[in-house]
Amino acid sequence: MNWKLSNRFIYTGFFIAVIILLLLSLFSYQSLQKSNEKEQWVRHTYVVLQTSKKILLSVKDAENYHRAYILTGNQNFLDSIAKAVVKKDGLFNKIELLIADNPRQKSRIDTLRKLVEKKYFFIYSNLSLRAKKGYEEAVKVMKKGEGKRIMDQIIVVFEHLEQEENRLLETRKIETQVYVFTTKMILFVGTFLSLLILFLVFYVLQKEIKKREKNEAQLFIQNEWFTQTLVSLGDGVITTDTNGIITMINKAACNITGWIKEEAIGKHIDFVFLITNEKNGNQVKNPVIEAIKLGRIVFLEQDVLLQTKNGEKIYIDDSGSPIHDRTNTIIGGVLIFRDVTDKKKTQQERDLFYTKSIDMIGIAGKDGFFKHINPAFEKTLGYTETEFLSKGFIEFIHPDDIDKTFKEVEKLSMGEPTVNFINRYKCKNGNYKSIEWNVTPVGDIWYAIARDTTARLKAEEEIKAARQKFYQILESNPVAIVITDVENRNIKYANDAFCEMSGFDKEMVIGKNALELKTLSAEELERIKKQTFDSGGHEKNLESKFRRCNGEIIDVLFSVESIEIEGEMCFIGSFMDITQRKKAEKEIKKLNQNLEKRVEKRTAELQNQKKFTDDILNKIPTEIAVYDHNQKYLYVNPKGIENEEIRDWVIGKTDFDYCKLTGIDDAVAKKRSESFEKVKENESVEWIDELSMDDGEIKYMLRILHPLEENDKYILTGYDITDIKKAEFEKQQYIADLEQMMFMTSHKVRHPITQIIGISTLIEEEQSKTELEELLGCIKKPIADLDLFTRELTMFIHNIKNRNGK
Repeated sequence: MNWKLSNRFIYTGFFIAVIILLLLSLFSYQSLQKSNEKEQWVRHTYVVLQTSKKILLSVKDAENYHRAYILTGNQNFLDSIAKAVVKKDGLFNKIELLIADNPRQKSRIDTLRKLVEKKYFFIYSNLSLRAKKGYEEAVKVMKKGEGKRIMDQIIVVFEHLEQEENRLLETRKIETQVYVFTTKMILFVGTFLSLLILFLVFYVLQKEIKKREKNEAQLFIQNEWFTQTLVSLGDGVITTDTNGIITMINKAACNITGWIKEEAIGKHIDFVFLITNEKNGNQVKNPVIEAIKLGRIVFLEQDVLLQTKNGEKIYIDDSGSPIHDRTNTIIGGVLIFRDVTDKKKTQQERDLFYTKSIDMIGIAGKDGFFKHINPAFEKTLGYTETEFLSKGFIEFIHPDDIDKTFKEVEKLSMGEPTVNFINRYKCKNGNYKSIEWNVTPVGDIWYAIARDTTARLKAEEEIKAARQKFYQILESNPVAIVITDVENRNIKYANDAFCEMSGFDKEMVIGKNALELKTLSAEELERIKKQTFDSGGHEKNLESKFRRCNGEIIDVLFSVESIEIEGEMCFIGSFMDITQRKKAEKEIKKLNQNLEKRVEKRTAELQNQKKFTDDILNKIPTEIAVYDHNQKYLYVNPKGIENEEIRDWVIGKTDFDYCKLTGIDDAVAKKRSESFEKVKENESVEWIDELSMDDGEIKYMLRILHPLEENDKYILTGYDITDIKKAEFEKQQYIADLEQMMFMTSHKVRHPITQIIGISTLIEEEQSKTELEELLGCIKKPIADLDLFTRELTMFIHNIKNRNGK
């Protein structure tokens, strides 16, 4: 092979190798981009599915809190409903951005948003009804099933949405696998061809080197330059001399740094290639300078930013390598770098998802150890990353779950994925939590996603216990109860009381309806159905005829209520045997009719008796009034109150009310009130009322209060004793006049008479004429006094006669 042919072969070989490398790089880059793009779409689909499930969960939470508030009235549930609404709005905004490129899914989301708004409108309307009209009205609206119908529509839209995303997910997974396989094949074929050509070229070069001993040094330098450039082709390449002055810069390096080749050559590498640390902003030593100093390849540290000519900062990945001559002397250096900004951002987003995920994400190996875990592991189990990775995962598993965990490990070792597998992991505090695992094996590596399901399993156990308790309550209930499906009314459950009432065994009634069992006639069943549907699935106290197993017809009281059991709408019906009650009602009705006739007859007799009594009382000239224990009038006769209107008005009133109406001094009412207190201690009480009349005269009434019917009622009688009182006054005055007359007679008559008697005694004795004249003179005064008394007595008697005459 001559020199020209050899050079042509070498150049052709290198050219083909370069073309292959270029094509290999191009196809690898495109395949990698496509693969990354498909992986992103796969993750995108997972996010859409997860977001849609969160929306459905928030709606269901709002529905559950709504039901809880209607039943309990607890205000905390209103706060929970408000939180569910806020969460729902954020999730809708998120999912609308995610499916913006898919018109069909966007249409479904719009439909879903309308249905959810309709659902929340129904919830808030019912909450308002609960607050205004109370529990019963809200429950009636809830039992009509409107909320259930809206929820069913929402679930249907969610199912279509998830079906579409699952279809896209499968398609994108297949496409990703195709691109991965294509990339591998391209790399394999391209690498093989490149190595083959390079081997041939190397073989030819070896032969040519022997022929070119004279140009060995120059060829060695050129070969070194060519080899380094060829390896870094497609990446930025800058070469410098030992002082760091740029001697060559390729096109890729110009594009990345923003410098033009002519401007960059001849300048120091630190001037063109200015790199800083992202975290502290300090300038980083250039790897090519370090490589020249150390005589080895130097790689750039992580998180390094390159400042381009226009001031923009980008992430780069580079390395510096020294260039040797034939004698292994360093004659310069080469800097190879690439723009990894997009890759860095993608990695940051992936790391953010990895670290911020509430699910536990980890990578484990067949050796039973986790290699990497995200922070969710520490939040859930309490172990630090170092503590968890230092032990095999079997050491954390509950002893009772180890066997079934080994079975899943065997499946993973055979390449079968693990889906929704639950076991218990020991926490750092000693407690155990139930963890649900989804693990995908890829070779010897297992990619695991897990979630703490302790609370969910506990809730499921509580629901199961509540369901068991529900049926225990039904079974122990003395009322006959059956549960039927809504569509065919087939019996799904019947308690012992129903079997005892109907005479059927449970095995005979389960799965059959009333028409098949002939417990109800077709006409009666149709009537009950119509009333039940007209009332929205809620009907109470329907009377019906029920046929027992032995053909006996009994009367029953039937009630039906719609209820949701394990996600299925059913009717729960209760029966009460009222045959005996109906018979008793007929007998009672007959007795009532007889009693009514007797009551009517007795009422007529009492009315006649009352009329007879009233006629007698009304004609008695004595005032009569009857009071109750509260001193209120029950009856008063015309003698007590002449005005008929006032007499009717005063019934149910007190004496204070009567005095206020008629203007009588309330002292009268006070006296009567005091008498009511006294009569409780004595059999009767008497007192006299002095009443001022319109003509100024005083009227005297003798009142006598008697208790009736064990002091529950009182009767008051009044007698006019005015004449008696006047007679008493006149008698007292007459006695006073006699006493005065006797006084006058005793004092004014006796003294003159005594004087006259004494003088007359002296006259009888012998007296001289002079003495006799003196005695006669003395007798004139007593005589005059007697005369005066006689006139006064005559006038006094005259005045008495005049007063008595009036």
